[in-house]
Order: sequence, then structure tokens, then C-alpha cells
Amino acid sequence: MNLFKNLTTTIIFTTFLFAGQDLESAKIRLKDKEWGKAEEYLIKALDHPKDKWEAAYHLGDKIYPRKQDWALVKKYMDIASTAPSNLKIRPTRNDRKIPISQAITASLTKSYNLIYYKASGYLSLLNRAASLEQRDALVEQAIKTSMDAKDLDPAQPGAYALVALYSSVKGDKESTIKYLDMGLALEDIPTETRIALLVSAGQSVVRLGEFDKGLEYYEEALSINPDEPTALKSLGALYLARDDFDSALKNLDLAIEKTDDDKELVDLFFNRGLVYLKMEDFEEAEYNFEEAYFLAPDDVEALLGLAKALEQAERWRKSRNYYMELIDKDPNDAQYYYGVYRTYFGEGRLEDAQEYLQKATQLRNSGN
Repeated sequence: MNLFKNLTTTIIFTTFLFAGQDLESAKIRLKDKEWGKAEEYLIKALDHPKDKWEAAYHLGDKIYPRKQDWALVKKYMDIASTAPSNLKIRPTRNDRKIPISQAITASLTKSYNLIYYKASGYLSLLNRAASLEQRDALVEQAIKTSMDAKDLDPAQPGAYALVALYSSVKGDKESTIKYLDMGLALEDIPTETRIALLVSAGQSVVRLGEFDKGLEYYEEALSINPDEPTALKSLGALYLARDDFDSALKNLDLAIEKTDDDKELVDLFFNRGLVYLKMEDFEEAEYNFEEAYFLAPDDVEALLGLAKALEQAERWRKSRNYYMELIDKDPNDAQYYYGVYRTYFGEGRLEDAQEYLQKATQLRNSGN
């Protein structure tokens, strides 16, 4: 019997010893960036009653983010979060020991930000999509990535806004409203974040043609801060879409007064230029597009707005100069050649007009 007891004790001791060695072996591999071997040892260390939480942390912090397997990141961080409250670990070999709960929070934030910024990046990719099929595929990828961020950290409101945004681009009204409501229902949202969520919500539903619901979101944002420039800008754009020019100008004027951010001012002057263009007040339209262009000389939309305002004012030569500048920036865009054609036609210079009409037609027929 004593022999049996001693043998049992030896086995238990050996098990603890080897399990502890698994975690230490994993840390060595992590230091050497041998991710595959580190993963193997960390998974083995999960069986150790004292090392399992730290092993789970390292799997969720270092192994699976590299594979972008966010479901496993969450799985192992959930395991790590069951650790005793007094457990401290070193997130890396060079760090001081901190409570594991603090390390988990920092790690989840890091992973969430990686996913969130990737999801946000699809916005610029969508603007450059070469075809409708490519655009639809990008929208699906963007929704999936945004959902990954939401599932990893459901307490972060930004992911809900992104899911709703891309759902609205897809034309999925039900999902758009669903995720907007979920994001806005979260507790303890900071005031500035809530305003940003409401503005984003308004933009998403307006994209779907839900102007009254968009108006509700914008007005709620302005009830929190009546001077919030982004809410005023978005409200101005909504009124412009409804051809309510007085209300559009009122909100855009106030937004311009309340912001000193040049990037915001570019959009505000551009939108105000569009209002005046619709009102056929070409002098005011020209002024606002010039202001936008002055603040952002590389902004093609501002330059195009300026060219169109001058064209509609029948200031053919000056308009043509801007269309020519647009051609210099992008010689493969047919609409710029059509603009030059119209200015020559307006002046009665039919031979020159015909030359640019032919160029525009060739580009259009080639798919540009």
C-alpha cells in the first residue's frame, strides 16, 4: 500500500512538473516567435490547474490574433477571465506583473481595434470598387469583419454602427435598424460617443431613404449638444436632399460657425455650394466651392463642383479651366471631357467641342 501511495504521489508530482514546464516552454517559444510550437505547448498547459489561465491568455493574446481567428481569441480570453482575482501575470517576458484581468482588458482592446480599423478600411475600398460585383463582395466582407469586432467585445458601440452602416450600403433595412438599436441600447456610453453613434445612425437610415427617422437621430444628437458640427452638417445634407434649402443653409451656416477643422470645413463649404447650385445662385455656389477647393486643392469633388457652378453660370472659359485641371488629375474620366465639350459648345466653338465630345465618347465606350 505504501508503495502504491508513493507511486501515486510521484505521478501527481510529475504531472504538475511537466504541466508547469509546458507553460515555460511555451514562453520560450513565444520569445523566439516560434508560434506553432508555442501554440502546442500552450494547449498542453491548459490541462495544468494553475497554469491554464495564463496559457489561455497567451493563446488569445498572441497566437490566434495572428491567425485572425477571433472566435478562438474570445474563447480563450473567456477561459482566462475565470482566473482568481488575485492572479498576476507578465503579458510579455519584459513586462512587470499585473492582474490578469487588466491584461485581458488591454489585450481585448488591442484585438478589437485591429478588427475595427480593418472594418473601417472597407469604406475607402468600396469607393474604389471596379464593378458592382466587387462592391457587393466587399460589403459582405465588411459586414463579416464588423460582426467579428462586435462578437469579440459586445460592449463596444462602434462595431454596431459599422455593421449598420454596411448593412445600409447593402440595402438591408432590417439589419440596419436592428444593429443601430442594439448599439444605442448599450449602457454607460460616453456623451461624445453617443452623439457620434446618433449621427452615424442618421446617415445610415438616410442612405436607405428613411429621412424622417434620420431626422429623429440628428435631432436627438443636437438635443445633447446643439453646436455639434457633424450633426449640423448631416442635418443640412438631409434638408438639401429634401430640397428644403432654407433649413439646409441654416444648419450648414451654423456648422461652419462652430468648427475650425479644415477637413470638416471642406465638406461644409462643398455642401453649401450644392445648396446654392440647386437654388441657381451661381455666384454663391462658386464662392463656396472655391472655399472648399482652397482648403483642399486635391479634393476632386470640390473642383468638379466649382467647374459645374461656373458652367451653369455660363462662365465658359473659367469653367473649362477647372475641367482641364480635372483632366490633368484623371485623364481617363469621361465626365471631365463632356464638361469641356459643353463649355466649348456654349461658346459656339463647335470644332473644339466636337474634339472633346469624341474623346468623352471613346472613354465612355471603353468603360471609363
